[in-house]
Amino acid sequence: MIKRVEVQYRGIFQKTLGKYIGSDIVQIASRMGKVAFSNGRYSDAPERNGIPCKYFAFVSPDLSEEELEAECGSSLDIADVDVSVVVDDTMAKGVEPWGWHGIRPVNEKVGHKSCLLMVTRHDHEHLLKFTAKQPFPYRLATLEGDASLAGLWVFKDDLTRERCLGAVAAVDPAVISIEAVEEYLLDTTQDADRARAARDAYDTTLRRIKVVTPDQGIDWPHEIPVLPKWHEFEEGGVVVQGVKRGFELGPRGQNRNDGFKHGTSKTQRPVVRFDLCIKCTLCWLDCPDECFDPTDDGLYDINYEVCTGCHKCAEVCPVKECIVMVDEMQFEDDKSPWEQHKKDPAGYIQWAEDKKGPTRIRYRHVTGEGFETVEGVTVPAKS
Repeated sequence: MIKRVEVQYRGIFQKTLGKYIGSDIVQIASRMGKVAFSNGRYSDAPERNGIPCKYFAFVSPDLSEEELEAECGSSLDIADVDVSVVVDDTMAKGVEPWGWHGIRPVNEKVGHKSCLLMVTRHDHEHLLKFTAKQPFPYRLATLEGDASLAGLWVFKDDLTRERCLGAVAAVDPAVISIEAVEEYLLDTTQDADRARAARDAYDTTLRRIKVVTPDQGIDWPHEIPVLPKWHEFEEGGVVVQGVKRGFELGPRGQNRNDGFKHGTSKTQRPVVRFDLCIKCTLCWLDCPDECFDPTDDGLYDINYEVCTGCHKCAEVCPVKECIVMVDEMQFEDDKSPWEQHKKDPAGYIQWAEDKKGPTRIRYRHVTGEGFETVEGVTVPAKS
């Protein structure tokens, strides 16, 4: 028997977290007398900011180390998993790794009666608004928390690692047991709080497991390309169609690469109050992904399909509350905000303020220190 665990994480920002969870599972399983090993899978080499990546752990109670590695170590990807740990819930909207091609469902590898374990502050029903349907029942478990974002070789020690281990023990004790998790954390860290965090996560996760039936979720809206096998390549290579050059004013006015939109790499998106905009052009000039489209009235629409949520536009905007970053999970589509504003200016302002809410998230300048929450301000519409 082989138990397969994947950890889906944001490239760079959660690299160390994903690696720690995978390697911890191996060490805990080994202490339980099982054979285990782990490996990582870049979505691209090297990893890129926010682009989804995976780390794997394989556990077996009856195979030898050589047999387990021969069975699981030779594949770049795996067909199905027993547990899929997602450490950023915005990946429920789809993952678009460079190496896999296409926007793919986050539960693509979750098998029959297997478990999708997600770190989130949303309930099951909200997550299923974005998650693809499966033709069989599977389990969806939630571990309350925020995406633990840090940086390359930087680890944010906020107990997400320990809590994920406890949650894995809850959803599939055949991988690791909670007793073994607690013993491992006490032995390796000499910190009872870490073991307690794992136990608390174990207890709460047991109460937050839902069986998802085939009629729950969404019909996946994105086309998933089928890549040719090595023996299907023709002599002379493969012809890749280039991006047609073109530009016009208005939403989606710039031609972009439809084969890689990379909008799923964001955890937050910018919400713009167009009535406050002074048309300084800084958001358009400084956006590294060129997601702003000039319009015929001097404003700049946002193409959310290519926005990576880097915060740059919000940082350079000189007008208070004109551009505010908002949790990506509050949005169910990528419609043009400028078109909404033009159609109903007053209604759009109310919509924007509702999305922004009472607080604002600001990331500290030192990488890996996380973010701070500050009170927001509601700016009245210009008369």
